[in-house]
Amino acid sequence: MKKRLYAVFCVFIFMLLVLTARLMQVQIFDSIDYASANAKQQRIILNGEDTRGTIFDRNGNRLTGAEQSYIYIIKKELLDESAEKIFEIIGARKVENKDSRYEVYRSTTFDKDAAYVLKRDYEAFIIKGAARYAKNQPAVHFIGYINEVDGTGTSGIEKSFNEILSKKQKIVYAAVDGKRMIIPGFGISSTIEEPNCDVLTTIDVKIQKKAEQILKNSGRNGSIIVLDGKSGEVLAGASTPCFDPSRVKEYLDSNNEEFLNKLTQSLYPPGSIFKIIITAAALESGVANEETEFICNGYEEINGVRIHCSNKEGHGKICLRDAFAESCNSYFIQLGLMTGGEEILKTARDFGLEKCAFQGEVEEKIGLLPGVNDIQGAGIGNLSIGQGKLLITPAQAARLTSIIAYGGVDRGLSLIKGTTEGGEIRYHKKTSPQRVISKQTANIIKSFMKDTVDYGTADNLTGTGISIAGKTGSAEASYRGEMVVHGWFTGFFPADNPKYVITVFVESGGSGRASAVPLFQQMAEYLNQ
Repeated sequence: MKKRLYAVFCVFIFMLLVLTARLMQVQIFDSIDYASANAKQQRIILNGEDTRGTIFDRNGNRLTGAEQSYIYIIKKELLDESAEKIFEIIGARKVENKDSRYEVYRSTTFDKDAAYVLKRDYEAFIIKGAARYAKNQPAVHFIGYINEVDGTGTSGIEKSFNEILSKKQKIVYAAVDGKRMIIPGFGISSTIEEPNCDVLTTIDVKIQKKAEQILKNSGRNGSIIVLDGKSGEVLAGASTPCFDPSRVKEYLDSNNEEFLNKLTQSLYPPGSIFKIIITAAALESGVANEETEFICNGYEEINGVRIHCSNKEGHGKICLRDAFAESCNSYFIQLGLMTGGEEILKTARDFGLEKCAFQGEVEEKIGLLPGVNDIQGAGIGNLSIGQGKLLITPAQAARLTSIIAYGGVDRGLSLIKGTTEGGEIRYHKKTSPQRVISKQTANIIKSFMKDTVDYGTADNLTGTGISIAGKTGSAEASYRGEMVVHGWFTGFFPADNPKYVITVFVESGGSGRASAVPLFQQMAEYLNQ
Protein backbone atom coordinates (compact mmCIF):
# COMPACT_ATOMS: atom_id res chain seq x y z
CA MET A 1 0.00 0.00 0.00
CA LYS A 2 2.84 2.37 0.89
CA LYS A 3 4.51 1.70 -2.45
CA ARG A 4 1.24 2.43 -4.30
CA LEU A 5 0.70 5.65 -2.36
CA TYR A 6 4.29 6.68 -3.07
CA ALA A 7 3.84 5.96 -6.80
CA VAL A 8 0.59 8.00 -6.92
CA PHE A 9 2.32 10.82 -5.06
CA CYS A 10 5.21 10.81 -7.54
CA VAL A 11 2.83 10.88 -10.50
CA PHE A 12 0.91 13.73 -8.88
CA ILE A 13 4.11 15.71 -8.29
CA PHE A 14 5.26 15.08 -11.87
CA MET A 15 1.93 16.28 -13.33
CA LEU A 16 2.04 19.32 -11.06
CA LEU A 17 5.53 20.16 -12.31
CA VAL A 18 4.44 19.76 -15.95
CA LEU A 19 1.41 21.97 -15.37
CA THR A 20 3.55 24.56 -13.58
CA ALA A 21 6.06 24.56 -16.44
CA ARG A 22 3.29 24.99 -18.98
CA LEU A 23 1.77 27.88 -17.04
CA MET A 24 5.19 29.52 -16.84
CA GLN A 25 5.61 29.15 -20.62
CA VAL A 26 2.18 30.64 -21.31
CA GLN A 27 2.36 33.46 -18.79
CA ILE A 28 6.04 34.41 -19.14
CA PHE A 29 7.64 33.15 -22.34
CA ASP A 30 4.63 33.14 -24.73
CA SER A 31 2.73 36.01 -23.15
CA ILE A 32 3.73 38.47 -25.87
CA ASP A 33 2.60 36.14 -28.66
CA TYR A 34 -0.75 35.42 -26.96
CA ALA A 35 -1.29 39.09 -26.21
CA SER A 36 -0.51 39.93 -29.83
CA ALA A 37 -2.90 37.26 -31.09
CA ASN A 38 -5.60 38.49 -28.73
CA ALA A 39 -5.02 42.08 -29.83
CA LYS A 40 -5.32 41.07 -33.48
CA GLN A 41 -8.65 39.41 -32.74
CA GLN A 42 -9.84 42.68 -31.23
CA ARG A 43 -8.99 44.89 -34.20
CA ILE A 44 -9.58 45.26 -37.95
CA ILE A 45 -7.06 46.52 -40.49
CA LEU A 46 -8.08 49.66 -42.39
CA ASN A 47 -6.96 50.26 -45.97
CA GLY A 48 -6.45 53.62 -47.67
CA GLU A 49 -3.38 54.99 -45.84
CA ASP A 50 0.11 55.06 -47.44
CA THR A 51 1.74 51.92 -46.05
CA ARG A 52 4.98 51.74 -48.07
CA GLY A 53 8.45 53.24 -47.87
CA THR A 54 8.90 56.71 -49.34
CA ILE A 55 10.41 57.66 -52.71
CA PHE A 56 12.43 60.90 -52.36
CA ASP A 57 13.91 63.40 -54.79
CA ARG A 58 17.63 64.32 -54.72
CA ASN A 59 17.05 67.04 -52.09
CA GLY A 60 15.07 64.92 -49.65
CA ASN A 61 11.65 66.09 -50.83
CA ARG A 62 8.93 63.43 -50.86
CA LEU A 63 7.79 62.23 -54.25
CA THR A 64 5.32 59.83 -52.60
CA GLY A 65 3.38 60.37 -49.39
CA ALA A 66 3.73 64.13 -49.79
CA GLU A 67 0.03 64.98 -49.82
CA GLN A 68 -2.40 64.81 -46.90
CA SER A 69 -5.18 62.28 -47.16
CA TYR A 70 -8.47 61.87 -45.32
CA ILE A 71 -9.83 58.36 -44.89
CA TYR A 72 -13.57 57.93 -44.27
CA ILE A 73 -14.76 54.62 -42.82
CA ILE A 74 -18.49 53.97 -42.86
CA LYS A 75 -20.66 50.92 -42.12
CA LYS A 76 -22.00 49.36 -45.30
CA GLU A 77 -25.47 49.08 -43.78
CA LEU A 78 -25.55 52.87 -43.25
CA LEU A 79 -24.24 53.83 -46.68
CA ASP A 80 -27.03 55.31 -48.82
CA GLU A 81 -27.38 57.59 -51.84
CA SER A 82 -27.10 60.74 -49.72
CA ALA A 83 -23.81 59.58 -48.20
CA GLU A 84 -22.48 58.62 -51.63
CA LYS A 85 -23.46 62.07 -52.89
CA ILE A 86 -21.49 63.70 -50.06
CA PHE A 87 -18.43 61.64 -50.94
CA GLU A 88 -18.84 62.68 -54.58
CA ILE A 89 -19.04 66.37 -53.65
CA ILE A 90 -15.85 66.29 -51.56
CA GLY A 91 -14.01 64.31 -54.24
CA ALA A 92 -13.63 61.14 -52.17
CA ARG A 93 -13.31 57.85 -53.99
CA LYS A 94 -13.85 54.31 -52.80
CA VAL A 95 -10.72 52.39 -51.79
CA GLU A 96 -10.18 48.65 -52.18
CA ASN A 97 -11.10 47.19 -48.80
CA LYS A 98 -11.06 43.59 -47.59
CA ASP A 99 -13.41 44.11 -44.66
CA SER A 100 -17.00 43.10 -45.48
CA ARG A 101 -18.59 45.35 -42.85
CA TYR A 102 -17.19 48.73 -43.87
CA GLU A 103 -16.64 50.85 -46.96
CA VAL A 104 -13.55 53.05 -47.09
CA TYR A 105 -13.31 56.34 -48.99
CA ARG A 106 -10.31 58.59 -49.47
CA SER A 107 -10.06 62.31 -50.29
CA THR A 108 -7.15 64.75 -50.49
CA THR A 109 -9.36 67.61 -49.26
CA PHE A 110 -11.26 68.12 -46.01
CA ASP A 111 -14.73 69.66 -45.78
CA LYS A 112 -15.80 70.56 -42.25
CA ASP A 113 -19.54 70.51 -42.97
CA ALA A 114 -19.38 67.20 -44.83
CA ALA A 115 -17.36 65.65 -42.02
CA TYR A 116 -19.93 66.83 -39.46
CA VAL A 117 -22.82 65.25 -41.36
CA LEU A 118 -20.94 61.99 -41.99
CA LYS A 119 -20.10 61.68 -38.29
CA ARG A 120 -23.55 62.67 -37.04
CA ASP A 121 -25.81 60.79 -39.44
CA TYR A 122 -23.61 57.91 -40.57
CA GLU A 123 -21.31 57.25 -37.61
CA ALA A 124 -18.34 57.64 -39.96
CA PHE A 125 -14.76 57.42 -38.69
CA ILE A 126 -12.29 59.91 -40.21
CA ILE A 127 -8.52 59.44 -40.27
CA LYS A 128 -6.03 62.13 -41.28
CA GLY A 129 -2.93 60.66 -42.86
CA ALA A 130 -0.86 60.65 -46.06
CA ALA A 131 -1.93 59.62 -49.54
CA ARG A 132 0.53 57.49 -51.48
CA TYR A 133 0.17 59.68 -54.57
CA ALA A 134 -0.60 63.35 -55.09
CA LYS A 135 -3.49 64.50 -57.26
CA ASN A 136 -0.99 65.63 -59.90
CA GLN A 137 1.74 63.12 -59.10
CA PRO A 138 5.20 64.33 -60.17
CA ALA A 139 7.38 61.93 -62.19
CA VAL A 140 4.48 59.50 -62.38
CA HIS A 141 5.98 57.43 -65.23
CA PHE A 142 9.22 56.89 -63.33
CA ILE A 143 7.48 56.22 -60.00
CA GLY A 144 4.81 53.90 -61.43
CA TYR A 145 1.95 52.63 -59.30
CA ILE A 146 0.91 49.86 -56.92
CA ASN A 147 -1.78 47.20 -57.04
CA GLU A 148 -4.37 48.39 -54.52
CA VAL A 149 -5.56 44.86 -53.83
CA ASP A 150 -2.28 43.53 -52.42
CA GLY A 151 -0.21 46.74 -52.22
CA THR A 152 2.66 45.47 -54.38
CA GLY A 153 4.49 47.57 -56.97
CA THR A 154 3.19 47.07 -60.51
CA SER A 155 5.38 49.40 -62.57
CA GLY A 156 8.25 51.89 -62.34
CA ILE A 157 10.28 52.36 -59.17
CA GLU A 158 7.37 50.89 -57.20
CA LYS A 159 7.98 47.61 -59.02
CA SER A 160 11.78 47.69 -59.34
CA PHE A 161 12.25 48.43 -55.63
CA ASN A 162 9.15 46.69 -54.30
CA GLU A 163 11.18 44.46 -51.97
CA ILE A 164 12.60 47.49 -50.14
CA LEU A 165 9.52 49.74 -50.22
CA SER A 166 7.21 47.00 -48.95
CA LYS A 167 9.35 46.37 -45.85
CA LYS A 168 7.77 49.35 -44.08
CA GLN A 169 4.48 47.42 -43.65
CA LYS A 170 2.58 50.23 -41.96
CA ILE A 171 -0.72 48.84 -40.65
CA VAL A 172 -3.58 51.12 -39.61
CA TYR A 173 -6.20 49.45 -37.41
CA ALA A 174 -9.15 50.10 -35.12
CA ALA A 175 -10.39 48.31 -31.97
CA VAL A 176 -13.50 46.16 -32.52
CA ASP A 177 -16.04 44.34 -30.37
CA GLY A 178 -17.04 40.68 -30.50
CA LYS A 179 -19.09 41.33 -33.65
CA ARG A 180 -16.07 42.87 -35.38
CA MET A 181 -17.58 46.36 -35.29
CA ILE A 182 -15.35 49.38 -34.56
CA ILE A 183 -15.67 50.58 -30.96
CA PRO A 184 -16.22 54.38 -30.87
CA GLY A 185 -13.85 56.32 -28.64
CA PHE A 186 -10.96 53.86 -28.79
CA GLY A 187 -9.30 55.75 -31.67
CA ILE A 188 -7.27 54.57 -34.62
CA SER A 189 -3.78 53.10 -34.13
CA SER A 190 -0.92 52.03 -36.37
CA THR A 191 2.21 49.90 -36.37
CA ILE A 192 5.29 50.12 -38.59
CA GLU A 193 7.49 47.09 -39.24
CA GLU A 194 10.48 48.99 -40.70
CA PRO A 195 10.34 52.84 -40.66
CA ASN A 196 13.44 53.39 -42.83
CA CYS A 197 13.07 51.60 -46.16
CA ASP A 198 13.11 54.30 -48.79
CA VAL A 199 14.39 55.03 -52.31
CA LEU A 200 16.46 58.14 -53.08
CA THR A 201 16.23 59.33 -56.68
CA THR A 202 18.27 61.84 -58.68
CA ILE A 203 15.14 63.82 -59.60
CA ASP A 204 14.79 67.48 -58.61
CA VAL A 205 11.06 67.87 -57.94
CA LYS A 206 11.06 71.59 -58.85
CA ILE A 207 12.66 70.95 -62.24
CA GLN A 208 10.40 67.93 -62.70
CA LYS A 209 7.23 69.95 -62.15
CA LYS A 210 8.44 72.66 -64.54
CA ALA A 211 9.17 70.11 -67.29
CA GLU A 212 5.70 68.63 -66.83
CA GLN A 213 4.10 72.07 -66.92
CA ILE A 214 5.93 73.06 -70.12
CA LEU A 215 4.93 69.84 -71.86
CA LYS A 216 1.32 70.06 -70.69
CA ASN A 217 0.96 73.71 -71.72
CA SER A 218 2.25 72.88 -75.20
CA GLY A 219 -0.87 70.80 -75.83
CA ARG A 220 1.34 68.13 -77.45
CA ASN A 221 2.23 64.58 -76.53
CA GLY A 222 5.91 63.84 -76.17
CA SER A 223 8.68 63.98 -73.62
CA ILE A 224 11.30 66.18 -71.98
CA ILE A 225 14.33 64.84 -70.17
CA VAL A 226 16.85 66.96 -68.24
CA LEU A 227 20.26 65.61 -67.19
CA ASP A 228 22.97 66.95 -64.95
CA GLY A 229 25.69 67.74 -67.50
CA LYS A 230 28.48 66.59 -65.18
CA SER A 231 27.09 63.31 -63.85
CA GLY A 232 24.43 62.02 -66.26
CA GLU A 233 21.91 61.98 -63.40
CA VAL A 234 18.29 62.57 -64.43
CA LEU A 235 16.97 65.79 -62.94
CA ALA A 236 13.58 65.56 -64.65
CA GLY A 237 11.71 63.27 -66.99
CA ALA A 238 8.26 64.20 -68.28
CA SER A 239 6.06 62.19 -70.64
CA THR A 240 2.53 62.82 -71.92
CA PRO A 241 -0.21 61.75 -71.80
CA CYS A 242 -0.12 61.11 -68.03
CA PHE A 243 -2.25 59.04 -65.68
CA ASP A 244 -3.44 59.28 -62.08
CA PRO A 245 -1.82 56.38 -60.16
CA SER A 246 -4.68 56.49 -57.66
CA ARG A 247 -7.22 55.75 -60.42
CA VAL A 248 -5.47 53.12 -62.51
CA LYS A 249 -8.67 51.21 -63.32
CA GLU A 250 -10.02 54.20 -65.26
CA TYR A 251 -7.26 53.85 -67.88
CA LEU A 252 -7.30 50.09 -68.43
CA ASP A 253 -9.57 50.31 -71.50
CA SER A 254 -7.91 53.44 -72.91
CA ASN A 255 -5.96 53.50 -76.18
CA ASN A 256 -4.18 56.76 -75.36
CA GLU A 257 -1.02 55.14 -73.99
CA GLU A 258 -1.20 56.93 -70.64
CA PHE A 259 0.89 54.24 -68.93
CA LEU A 260 3.67 54.46 -71.54
CA ASN A 261 6.81 56.32 -70.53
CA LYS A 262 7.80 57.82 -73.87
CA LEU A 263 11.28 58.57 -72.53
CA THR A 264 12.24 54.93 -72.19
CA GLN A 265 9.51 52.72 -73.65
CA SER A 266 8.73 54.32 -77.02
CA LEU A 267 10.94 54.01 -80.11
CA TYR A 268 11.09 56.68 -82.82
CA PRO A 269 13.22 57.46 -85.87
CA PRO A 270 15.79 60.05 -84.75
CA GLY A 271 15.79 62.05 -87.96
CA SER A 272 18.56 64.62 -88.21
CA ILE A 273 19.79 64.30 -84.62
CA PHE A 274 21.39 61.05 -85.92
CA LYS A 275 23.72 63.28 -87.93
CA ILE A 276 25.69 63.60 -84.69
CA ILE A 277 26.53 59.88 -85.10
CA ILE A 278 27.32 60.25 -88.81
CA THR A 279 29.66 63.15 -88.06
CA ALA A 280 31.39 61.26 -85.27
CA ALA A 281 31.87 58.19 -87.50
CA ALA A 282 33.33 60.28 -90.34
CA LEU A 283 35.69 62.26 -88.12
CA GLU A 284 36.85 59.26 -86.05
CA SER A 285 37.51 57.13 -89.13
CA GLY A 286 39.43 59.97 -90.77
CA VAL A 287 37.44 59.99 -94.02
CA ALA A 288 36.45 63.66 -93.52
CA ASN A 289 37.21 66.78 -91.53
CA GLU A 290 35.26 69.92 -90.74
CA GLU A 291 36.26 71.53 -94.05
CA THR A 292 35.36 68.56 -96.30
CA GLU A 293 33.04 69.81 -99.05
CA PHE A 294 30.26 68.32 -101.19
CA ILE A 295 27.77 69.81 -103.66
CA CYS A 296 24.12 69.96 -102.62
CA ASN A 297 21.68 70.18 -105.55
CA GLY A 298 18.59 70.01 -103.33
CA TYR A 299 18.37 66.20 -103.45
CA GLU A 300 20.43 63.05 -103.69
CA GLU A 301 19.48 60.07 -105.84
CA ILE A 302 20.62 56.50 -105.09
CA ASN A 303 19.52 53.56 -107.29
CA GLY A 304 16.59 55.57 -108.58
CA VAL A 305 15.43 56.66 -105.12
CA ARG A 306 15.47 60.44 -104.69
CA ILE A 307 15.88 61.89 -101.18
CA HIS A 308 15.30 65.63 -100.89
CA CYS A 309 17.18 68.17 -98.85
CA SER A 310 15.33 70.66 -96.64
CA ASN A 311 16.57 73.31 -99.07
CA LYS A 312 14.95 72.17 -102.31
CA GLU A 313 17.01 74.64 -104.35
CA GLY A 314 20.18 73.21 -102.89
CA HIS A 315 22.94 74.61 -100.73
CA GLY A 316 25.53 74.44 -103.50
CA LYS A 317 29.10 73.80 -102.36
CA ILE A 318 29.01 73.31 -98.61
CA CYS A 319 31.46 72.13 -95.93
CA LEU A 320 30.77 69.77 -93.04
CA ARG A 321 30.48 72.55 -90.46
CA ASP A 322 27.83 74.42 -92.41
CA ALA A 323 26.09 71.22 -93.55
CA PHE A 324 25.67 70.20 -89.90
CA ALA A 325 24.34 73.61 -88.89
CA GLU A 326 21.95 73.75 -91.85
CA SER A 327 21.10 70.01 -91.55
CA CYS A 328 21.79 69.42 -95.24
CA ASN A 329 20.46 65.96 -96.21
CA SER A 330 22.32 65.87 -99.53
CA TYR A 331 25.65 66.46 -97.82
CA PHE A 332 25.10 63.80 -95.15
CA ILE A 333 24.00 61.18 -97.68
CA GLN A 334 27.26 61.72 -99.55
CA LEU A 335 29.18 61.70 -96.27
CA GLY A 336 27.41 58.49 -95.25
CA LEU A 337 28.34 56.80 -98.53
CA MET A 338 31.98 57.83 -98.07
CA THR A 339 32.07 56.72 -94.41
CA GLY A 340 30.31 53.40 -95.01
CA GLY A 341 27.29 51.83 -93.36
CA GLU A 342 29.23 49.41 -91.20
CA GLU A 343 31.37 52.18 -89.70
CA ILE A 344 28.25 54.21 -88.97
CA LEU A 345 26.54 51.26 -87.25
CA LYS A 346 29.67 50.56 -85.21
CA THR A 347 29.71 54.17 -84.01
CA ALA A 348 26.00 53.99 -83.18
CA ARG A 349 26.66 50.91 -81.05
CA ASP A 350 29.57 52.67 -79.35
CA PHE A 351 27.14 55.46 -78.44
CA GLY A 352 24.91 52.84 -76.79
CA LEU A 353 21.99 52.77 -79.22
CA GLU A 354 21.65 48.99 -78.88
CA LYS A 355 21.87 49.11 -75.08
CA CYS A 356 19.71 50.39 -72.26
CA ALA A 357 20.38 54.05 -71.51
CA PHE A 358 19.91 53.57 -67.77
CA GLN A 359 21.74 51.27 -65.38
CA GLY A 360 18.96 48.70 -64.99
CA GLU A 361 16.82 51.07 -62.89
CA VAL A 362 13.80 51.58 -65.13
CA GLU A 363 11.69 49.69 -67.64
CA GLU A 364 13.07 50.56 -71.05
CA LYS A 365 13.58 49.42 -74.61
CA ILE A 366 16.87 49.41 -76.48
CA GLY A 367 17.28 51.10 -79.84
CA LEU A 368 16.92 49.24 -83.12
CA LEU A 369 19.65 49.54 -85.75
CA PRO A 370 19.22 48.32 -89.35
CA GLY A 371 20.90 45.14 -90.50
CA VAL A 372 23.68 44.95 -93.06
CA ASN A 373 21.19 44.26 -95.89
CA ASP A 374 19.14 47.32 -94.89
CA ILE A 375 22.01 49.75 -95.50
CA GLN A 376 22.69 48.72 -99.09
CA GLY A 377 21.72 50.97 -102.00
CA ALA A 378 19.17 53.59 -100.96
CA GLY A 379 19.30 52.20 -97.43
CA ILE A 380 22.56 54.03 -96.70
CA GLY A 381 20.82 57.25 -97.74
CA ASN A 382 18.03 56.73 -95.21
CA LEU A 383 20.53 55.79 -92.49
CA SER A 384 22.56 58.94 -93.15
CA ILE A 385 19.59 61.18 -92.33
CA GLY A 386 18.27 59.13 -89.40
CA GLN A 387 15.43 57.40 -91.24
CA GLY A 388 14.66 53.88 -92.43
CA LYS A 389 14.92 50.92 -90.06
CA LEU A 390 16.41 52.99 -87.28
CA LEU A 391 14.65 53.65 -83.97
CA ILE A 392 15.77 55.08 -80.62
CA THR A 393 14.21 56.28 -77.38
CA PRO A 394 14.38 59.92 -76.21
CA ALA A 395 16.49 58.70 -73.27
CA GLN A 396 19.05 57.29 -75.72
CA ALA A 397 19.03 60.60 -77.58
CA ALA A 398 19.82 62.33 -74.27
CA ARG A 399 22.59 59.84 -73.62
CA LEU A 400 24.34 60.38 -76.96
CA THR A 401 24.05 64.15 -76.43
CA SER A 402 25.60 63.86 -72.98
CA ILE A 403 28.53 61.93 -74.49
CA ILE A 404 29.30 64.93 -76.70
CA ALA A 405 28.74 67.37 -73.82
CA TYR A 406 31.11 65.40 -71.60
CA GLY A 407 33.95 65.38 -74.11
CA GLY A 408 33.32 61.99 -75.72
CA VAL A 409 32.92 59.98 -72.49
CA ASP A 410 29.84 57.88 -71.72
CA ARG A 411 28.66 57.69 -68.11
CA GLY A 412 25.23 56.25 -68.84
CA LEU A 413 22.09 57.73 -67.30
CA SER A 414 21.12 57.22 -63.68
CA LEU A 415 17.85 57.73 -61.84
CA ILE A 416 18.56 56.19 -58.42
CA LYS A 417 21.06 57.59 -55.91
CA GLY A 418 20.51 54.83 -53.38
CA THR A 419 18.20 53.20 -50.86
CA THR A 420 17.82 53.28 -47.10
CA GLU A 421 17.36 50.15 -44.99
CA GLY A 422 17.50 50.22 -41.22
CA GLY A 423 18.53 53.88 -41.31
CA GLU A 424 21.62 53.16 -43.38
CA ILE A 425 21.98 54.74 -46.83
CA ARG A 426 23.25 52.38 -49.49
CA TYR A 427 24.43 54.39 -52.47
CA HIS A 428 24.14 52.75 -55.88
CA LYS A 429 27.39 52.06 -57.61
CA LYS A 430 27.60 53.78 -60.97
CA THR A 431 29.06 52.22 -64.07
CA SER A 432 32.60 53.27 -64.90
CA PRO A 433 32.88 56.04 -67.53
CA GLN A 434 33.82 54.74 -70.99
CA ARG A 435 35.47 56.81 -73.71
CA VAL A 436 33.45 56.58 -76.93
CA ILE A 437 35.17 59.12 -79.19
CA SER A 438 38.21 61.31 -78.81
CA LYS A 439 37.94 64.59 -76.97
CA GLN A 440 39.01 66.37 -80.15
CA THR A 441 36.12 64.87 -82.14
CA ALA A 442 33.67 65.68 -79.33
CA ASN A 443 34.86 69.30 -79.23
CA ILE A 444 34.45 69.67 -83.00
CA ILE A 445 30.88 68.35 -82.81
CA LYS A 446 30.23 70.66 -79.84
CA SER A 447 31.24 73.60 -82.00
CA PHE A 448 28.98 72.33 -84.83
CA MET A 449 26.06 72.14 -82.39
CA LYS A 450 26.77 75.68 -81.23
CA ASP A 451 26.76 76.82 -84.88
CA THR A 452 23.35 75.14 -85.28
CA VAL A 453 21.98 77.55 -82.68
CA ASP A 454 24.01 80.57 -83.75
CA TYR A 455 23.09 80.53 -87.45
CA GLY A 456 21.60 77.15 -88.37
CA THR A 457 18.27 75.34 -88.02
CA ALA A 458 17.88 76.34 -84.34
CA ASP A 459 18.72 80.03 -84.70
CA ASN A 460 15.30 80.80 -83.18
CA LEU A 461 17.07 80.04 -79.86
CA THR A 462 19.30 83.11 -80.16
CA GLY A 463 18.36 86.06 -77.98
CA THR A 464 17.97 83.95 -74.83
CA GLY A 465 21.22 85.26 -73.40
CA ILE A 466 22.36 81.64 -72.93
CA SER A 467 25.16 79.95 -74.86
CA ILE A 468 23.43 76.82 -76.19
CA ALA A 469 24.60 73.96 -78.42
CA GLY A 470 22.15 71.54 -79.99
CA LYS A 471 20.72 69.67 -82.97
CA THR A 472 17.24 69.73 -84.48
CA GLY A 473 15.52 66.72 -85.96
CA SER A 474 12.39 66.14 -88.03
CA ALA A 475 11.59 62.46 -88.47
CA GLU A 476 8.99 60.96 -90.78
CA ALA A 477 7.16 57.98 -89.30
CA SER A 478 4.00 55.93 -89.55
CA TYR A 479 1.92 56.58 -86.43
CA ARG A 480 -1.50 54.99 -85.91
CA GLY A 481 -1.84 54.33 -89.62
CA GLU A 482 -0.88 57.84 -90.73
CA MET A 483 2.39 59.37 -91.92
CA VAL A 484 3.48 62.05 -89.49
CA VAL A 485 6.60 64.07 -88.71
CA HIS A 486 7.99 63.98 -85.16
CA GLY A 487 9.98 66.93 -83.84
CA TRP A 488 13.29 66.67 -81.94
CA PHE A 489 15.74 69.04 -80.33
CA THR A 490 18.58 67.85 -78.15
CA GLY A 491 21.33 70.01 -76.70
CA PHE A 492 23.16 71.39 -73.70
CA PHE A 493 24.22 74.63 -72.04
CA PRO A 494 26.38 76.52 -71.38
CA ALA A 495 27.90 75.37 -74.66
CA ASP A 496 31.54 75.49 -73.52
CA ASN A 497 31.02 74.02 -70.04
CA PRO A 498 27.73 72.08 -70.09
CA LYS A 499 25.76 72.15 -66.85
CA TYR A 500 22.52 70.74 -68.26
CA VAL A 501 21.60 68.37 -71.09
CA ILE A 502 18.02 68.61 -72.38
CA THR A 503 16.28 66.45 -74.98
CA VAL A 504 12.82 67.36 -76.22
CA PHE A 505 10.65 65.08 -78.34
CA VAL A 506 7.27 66.17 -79.74
CA GLU A 507 5.02 63.50 -81.20
CA SER A 508 3.57 64.52 -84.59
CA GLY A 509 5.05 67.95 -83.96
CA GLY A 510 6.32 68.63 -87.46
CA SER A 511 9.76 70.20 -87.66
CA GLY A 512 11.96 70.14 -84.59
CA ARG A 513 12.64 73.84 -85.07
CA ALA A 514 8.95 74.72 -84.79
CA SER A 515 7.80 72.23 -82.14
CA ALA A 516 10.72 71.12 -79.96
CA VAL A 517 13.01 74.17 -79.90
CA PRO A 518 10.45 76.44 -78.14
CA LEU A 519 9.99 73.85 -75.35
CA PHE A 520 13.77 73.51 -74.99
CA GLN A 521 14.01 77.29 -74.72
CA GLN A 522 11.43 77.45 -71.91
CA MET A 523 13.22 74.70 -70.01
CA ALA A 524 16.66 76.29 -70.48
CA GLU A 525 15.47 79.74 -69.42
CA TYR A 526 13.95 78.28 -66.26
CA LEU A 527 17.16 76.42 -65.38
CA ASN A 528 19.26 79.51 -66.09
CA GLN A 529 17.36 81.67 -63.61
